[in-house]
Amino acid sequence: MAHEEEPILFLWSFSPWASKVVAYLALRGIPHARCEQPITQPRPDLAALGVKYRRIPVLSIGRDIHCDSLLILEKLELLYQDAEYKPLGATGGTELALEKLFEKWTDVVVFKPAAAAIPTDLDLMKDAAFQKDREELWGRPWTKDEQKKLRPAALANLRADFDFLESVLSDGRAWILGGGSDDGPKLADIHACWIFDWLFQLPGAFPEEFFNEKRHPKTMAWRDRYSTAIAKAKESAAKPSELEGPDAVSKILASGMREDHLTFEDDPCGLQQGQEVEMYPIDTGSNFKDSGKLVGMSASEAVISTTTQQDGKEVRIHYPRWNFTIEPLKKAAGQVNGH
Repeated sequence: MAHEEEPILFLWSFSPWASKVVAYLALRGIPHARCEQPITQPRPDLAALGVKYRRIPVLSIGRDIHCDSLLILEKLELLYQDAEYKPLGATGGTELALEKLFEKWTDVVVFKPAAAAIPTDLDLMKDAAFQKDREELWGRPWTKDEQKKLRPAALANLRADFDFLESVLSDGRAWILGGGSDDGPKLADIHACWIFDWLFQLPGAFPEEFFNEKRHPKTMAWRDRYSTAIAKAKESAAKPSELEGPDAVSKILASGMREDHLTFEDDPCGLQQGQEVEMYPIDTGSNFKDSGKLVGMSASEAVISTTTQQDGKEVRIHYPRWNFTIEPLKKAAGQVNGH
């Protein structure tokens, strides 16, 4: 299948969530462009595209814009099935179930304590603008004192997570779904390892007396294999082109829609095709809502059609269903016919 539209990944370089997508793109060798974004709000490039979603990463393929790393990876697995790109996802059965379990495990069980374990001596933790931005995103204080208070319990939870991984790897498997070290990591390994790999890059995040090769030999070796494989993949893959924000926006607006046929299934929510709706995440960043005409609906994603701030062109914004809400658009008092 020809890929006429090169994906554009909007990210800030050290975003933990973006690291998942960066690792995936490198392992599969998918050509793409990158557009660096500010670490905090506002993000004018995404606003110009009509996107209010405030989290990173965001991936554009033409004028189809995909939000949330889980949906991005699902979409890339679906759209890039060519023989030239080695697939990473499980194909069915128990392996697919385990892949999905690890996908949700890191998001729900691991990430909150991982965020609380971020060392307090990092420069960002002394940045008032960053603290204010993260307080708005998370709905909790992000002061240095608050982080110090949360960190001990967070480390205890992360140690339990390492114990769990040690049991998964106890039979000598090199990777989460099995196989030897030469087989390389799969999508399940990305889902399971990304946040631990990211934290290991922060000096002092994991105190050595609690996280070491003696206590968790198989987990530490697995993470080393993962980190090495990602680094080698980045070296061998074509370097992504770097786009300035205005250039990325112009390129997207000059593109077409990537997905010709959108699915619309009957849904327990009872929403109808063409209905005006709003969508937003329910865990973090829920104050930023995208709205538009509902044009796609399945068990895994919802798609709206909306208009860009720049040039007034149609774009489609794709959200996952899991951990997100989609509901009829509430009209403001005095609003008639959507105006």
